[in-house]
Amino acid sequence: MASVLERVSALYSSLNEAERKVADFVLNNPEAARGCSVIHLSDLSGVSETTVVRFCRSIGFKGYADFKLALVADLAPHREPAPDVHGDVSTEDDLPTLVQKVLNMDVQAVASTMDLLDMTQFERAVASIAGARRVAIFGVGSSLPVCMDLQYRLQRCGVNTLFSVDDHIQAINAALLEPGDVGLAVSYSGESRETIESVELAKEAGAQTVCVTSFRRSPLAKLCDICLITSAGRTQWLDETITARLVQLALFDALCVALARQKRHEAVPILQKIARAVERKRHPV
Repeated sequence: MASVLERVSALYSSLNEAERKVADFVLNNPEAARGCSVIHLSDLSGVSETTVVRFCRSIGFKGYADFKLALVADLAPHREPAPDVHGDVSTEDDLPTLVQKVLNMDVQAVASTMDLLDMTQFERAVASIAGARRVAIFGVGSSLPVCMDLQYRLQRCGVNTLFSVDDHIQAINAALLEPGDVGLAVSYSGESRETIESVELAKEAGAQTVCVTSFRRSPLAKLCDICLITSAGRTQWLDETITARLVQLALFDALCVALARQKRHEAVPILQKIARAVERKRHPV
């Protein structure tokens, strides 16, 4: 289970501007924050009490009381101090320290996604994709490699997929969907215009829509029927979308394992065919 500070750092990108003020104060002054009332923390952060409570809920707590109890427990003297995974890479760091910080950031982004993931939404996504006649995948920019990998893995699970790196063809695929089909969108920001347009077309066609994004309040998240939220690490030297891509791949690993188990009677013969095809590439006749 990620500590409070690790969770705040990993989920930082999903917070709105006001909530980030609270996050900044907590990350920079954890000892002071653990002794604050909600009123005091709101004053020190320069935001309203409502924003503080909303911040707590955005990082996975029921409210301020739960957040404070967890923070106090994390900072208790008997607790072994957590590594500085939320510290940014500096110009003074040697290479081993740099590698440790970046890999810790990735690990904590995955761990925070586990805390953040709504299992009801995940179960709905698995059921929707497993029962779909076709699944059209939408994504542009840095999401393209994730979409390409996802298409390959869904095919291995016996899912009939549609995907193109051309966003115009993605739009065509979306428009040609029908009830019983699924439109699956991947976007770190949830604001990619081309992806949103494809989802809109899919909904107009009567398909169910699923998205994976890091921003629960994004236009894409609000538009889709099912939304899976992922975390992302942050550093001045590395675009957040890079870490987001790694976490998205990890989430799709879980999704595809769940699908393969549910569709095992279809997936096993497909996997056998794939294995034979790959073997011929390795040892051509």
